Amino acid sequence: MKNYYWFMLAAIIVITGILPGCETMGGNQMQTTVYDMHRRMVKLDRELDSSVSRLNESTATLIARTDQSDQQTRMLQGLLEENQAKLDALTRELASMKTTLYRHWNLTTSGAPAGPPKDVSAGTVTIEGAQTPAVTPPSAPAVAPASAPAETPAPAAPPAAAQTQTGKNEIFDSAPLPTETLTGAAQTAAPVQTAAEVPQSPAASDPRVLYQQAQRSFANEDYNTALRQFDEYLSQNPSSDLSANALFWKGKCLYSMDRYAESIQAFEQLRTNYGTSTKVPFAMHNQAVAHSRLGQLPEAARLMEAVIDQYPTSQAADQARTDLRKLRGE
Repeated sequence: MKNYYWFMLAAIIVITGILPGCETMGGNQMQTTVYDMHRRMVKLDRELDSSVSRLNESTATLIARTDQSDQQTRMLQGLLEENQAKLDALTRELASMKTTLYRHWNLTTSGAPAGPPKDVSAGTVTIEGAQTPAVTPPSAPAVAPASAPAETPAPAAPPAAAQTQTGKNEIFDSAPLPTETLTGAAQTAAPVQTAAEVPQSPAASDPRVLYQQAQRSFANEDYNTALRQFDEYLSQNPSSDLSANALFWKGKCLYSMDRYAESIQAFEQLRTNYGTSTKVPFAMHNQAVAHSRLGQLPEAARLMEAVIDQYPTSQAADQARTDLRKLRGE
């Protein structure tokens, strides 16, 4: 019994000595694990703080750039509105200058008499009533410029086909119309001849005399005589500086005589043979008017649109715009 007691005491002593050692070993390992985890958490926290800082900086930069872009957009919008206002002002100023210039050169068509919506005859029989000197071709100096168109004998009454107001039938060709007294070589050829005294077939030494006589006949509304004289001039001088003008006035004679189909052919011949002549836009417009007189409104509208597209700044284009609105019933 006594031995058993000592055995139990020894076992207790051994167990008591062993337990603290196990406790010490387990505690050190746990502390090491906790320290390692703490170290890792601190490292992760530092890295997270760095990432958050960089993210905040990037966000701040983006916000600043966005604000700057918004400011630039507002500035551009302001500049755009300012430029638009300036453009509108320039447009109004140009329109005012154009109106003033047209009135100065008497290029407006407001004096045309009212008529049916599709009647394009008003002011279109002779559309060069206010032609400016800028359209004078190189051949113009060959004719005496001293005699102004105003000196041409005024027609006694408007032709029946035209039915225009006073002043709309005035004839202003690219070359000045002849007067009672010719200058230069023409005066030498016929020093004392007047409109009544000029023979029907003048000498061919100076073709300008025949051309001026034809113009004078047209101004006096003697379209039959003018047509014959223009035909004679063209047959004798097919390639002169005034051939394109003569062919144009031939077409005008035919138009004034209500021979619209023939006038269309004459204007078409002018466009084909003398494509660079200053008379081409006027020929196209008169050709369109002749088509409208024949009831061929689509062809008339097509030609007027062509005048506007190809010669947008010409007087013929201005008249074509007005007549095109009439054709369309506007």
